[in-house]
Amino acid sequence: MVWREPYGVVLAIAPWNAPYILGTRSVLYPIAAGCTTVLKGSEFSPRVMHAIASVFHEAGLPKGVLNFLSTSPSNAPAVTEALIAHPHVKKINFTGSTAVGRIIGKLAGQHLKPVVLELGGKAPAIVWEDANLDLAADCCARGAFLNSGQICMSTERIIVHRKVGEAFRGKLQDVVSKIWSEGLVHINPQAVEKNKRLAQDAADKGALILNGEINAADSSNTRLRPIVIAHVTPDMDIYKQESFGTTVSLLEVDSEEEALRIANDTEYGLSSAVFTEDLRTGLRFAKGIETGAVHINDMSPHDEAALPHGGAKASGYGRFNASAGLDEYLRTKTVTWKG
Repeated sequence: MVWREPYGVVLAIAPWNAPYILGTRSVLYPIAAGCTTVLKGSEFSPRVMHAIASVFHEAGLPKGVLNFLSTSPSNAPAVTEALIAHPHVKKINFTGSTAVGRIIGKLAGQHLKPVVLELGGKAPAIVWEDANLDLAADCCARGAFLNSGQICMSTERIIVHRKVGEAFRGKLQDVVSKIWSEGLVHINPQAVEKNKRLAQDAADKGALILNGEINAADSSNTRLRPIVIAHVTPDMDIYKQESFGTTVSLLEVDSEEEALRIANDTEYGLSSAVFTEDLRTGLRFAKGIETGAVHINDMSPHDEAALPHGGAKASGYGRFNASAGLDEYLRTKTVTWKG
């Protein structure tokens, strides 16, 4: 017989940018598979994740099944290392930046413990020559600036067929100007400064700022209006760095091969989007893009509980959601006998 048994204690580490959704997801699947969990809350939103644990406890979840702790930013590395090293912890899931994910993976590897990682992204959106440009402009704008661009699946590079480049640019500018008339809130001033620095580097190297002003004054130092940057080239920092904020790049191409080369020219591989009226073209692009998900005629930030979710390359490995999310917390035990 082959039995499937829960791992045991799972350490779940969730981020601040969607704390209710990602915090709940980090513990829900391990618990459903029969594991107990330790939820380490983000230092930027500890009360939200404390609320998740409280709701489960108030609903009658037995003591010890879901455990919550938080720490100060200065103590977070030591606390995380101690949790990973603890002999009772059998598996770790982490959602967050690729930089921290590398540290988590290294620590887990030292103790031979498996991990599930959903990390950063640099999601491309390919707008093809036969695309519905109104739909593409709306989805690319929302995909880039929803939640102030602070989503790992946010659209960061829009790759447009040159034949429709000018028409698409105009529609994208109209959508952005119509929806966002003021600065969008970022997690802290450092996030704003990072996006300004990326935009300024691009402008200094010949890029064209279509929407927004890099140094525009706003109501607070955590706000920045959406910045759309055209004529982005590989020598610009924004070409490869994850901005995780209100900036998006525009690049024009002439062929499918060029579009795929640029889409895959990144260490990341979490999500992507393709806009075309020909499903065969969309599926051809989907086959060639190196990401964990491809959304045809929809925005790149798209995650459904019924579908497996996770990345490729430096965007992590393993899967959340659906049956694949349950399987991550079950291991097989083979039992044989002689009659």
